[in-house]
Amino acid sequence: MTTDSATAALYAQALQSSAAGTGRCTVPWGVCPEHGGTLKSRARSTGSFDSWCMDFMCFNVWPYDRLDAACTELATHTVQADDGARYVVCDGHALAARAQITDGQVLPGLTA
Repeated sequence: MTTDSATAALYAQALQSSAAGTGRCTVPWGVCPEHGGTLKSRARSTGSFDSWCMDFMCFNVWPYDRLDAACTELATHTVQADDGARYVVCDGHALAARAQITDGQVLPGLTA
């Protein structure tokens, strides 16, 4: 799988987390469950955060920093790296993986 080094390191964390087999997405950052890597977050003056999807047809908003929080969505896909490693991800992370990886596959279902 070819990505920039920061993304590769985070996907490696997801690979380690998937060994636990919790049925949840194993990626340690959030996405819009409908549109993938389209989140934007900002700090409020009260010390809390807002997050929202940047897709102009999406009205998803979260009252916390979803971008920097571990994903809590149910796993629905398996990402298979070109070295054979596999990890489970949600619909949103499957969309993001399809856009970001150049080697490997995003497979429907939990085959990890």
